[in-house]
Amino acid sequence: MTDLHDWGTGGAPKPSRPDYVPKVPLFPQTLDDLMNRAGSYADATKAYVEWGAVTVWFMKDADKALASAFIPVEVASLAIVLVREAVRKETGWPSLSGSPVIPELYALPDDAQQIARRMAADIHALWEAAGRPYLRASDCKFAFQYLAAAIRKGIIPPIPTLGDVDPVPAAKPAKPHILDTFKETT
Repeated sequence: MTDLHDWGTGGAPKPSRPDYVPKVPLFPQTLDDLMNRAGSYADATKAYVEWGAVTVWFMKDADKALASAFIPVEVASLAIVLVREAVRKETGWPSLSGSPVIPELYALPDDAQQIARRMAADIHALWEAAGRPYLRASDCKFAFQYLAAAIRKGIIPPIPTLGDVDPVPAAKPAKPHILDTFKETT
């Protein structure tokens, strides 16, 4: 048997498969892949990622589209913020804080809620007509990690398609510091 240690002989073992690439990326790269992995939270995940993309689009590129639809920027901004939070709540997107968040939209009268929802739907349609920009792989990864964190914290039950996510173990007590041995105990 040959010695697998390289003591200057050049006989070190070679990696078994240096060109190995996993068949499936560890994190989802597309919204479809993310939704497939999100299981019962697929609708909530889609809403979370899409409304995030709509928000970025609104902040960067939506001026011409809003102007062509005669939607004032201030109105669009308010509608996006109010409806985005309400949609997250209604689709069941988990809150890592554990405390329930009541969207501000619910504090408005019914007719104002309907107007905000219609305005947000119009803005969402403009975003789709613009080609659904800002649906980035990094946002899909973040949403995936957010769901994994919610599972770890015990906020939502495990999702088989998300993979094995271990719960957060209880905190271990810190090891005593070396200088603690020199302290006087009285």
